[in-house]
Amino acid sequence: MNRETKRMMQRQGQLDESGQPATQRTASGPTRRSVPEGQRRGIREYFKNVRSELRKVNWPSRSDVLNYSSVVMISLIVVISLIFGLNYIFSKAVFFLFK
Repeated sequence: MNRETKRMMQRQGQLDESGQPATQRTASGPTRRSVPEGQRRGIREYFKNVRSELRKVNWPSRSDVLNYSSVVMISLIVVISLIFGLNYIFSKAVFFLFK
C-alpha cells in the first residue's frame, strides 16, 4: 500500500494515525424512521418528495436538447436509408434468381 492510499484511507476513517486499521464503529441503536416500516404515507407527502427530487435533476438546456434531437434524427435517416437500400437490392437479387 503506497502513501497516497494510506492518506486517503486515513481521511476516510479506515486507518488510524499509526496506519493500523481503525476499529469499526457500531451504531448506538437502531435507526429511527419517520414512518414505521409497512405503513403507507400520504399522497401529499409522496408528491412533495417527487418534487424535491426533480429539483435535484440536472436538466439539459434547450440548445442541448435540440442538438441531441438533431443527432438522433440524422442517425435514424441514415439507418433507415441503409436498411431500405439493402432491402431493395436483396429483393431485386431474389427476383432475378427465381425468374
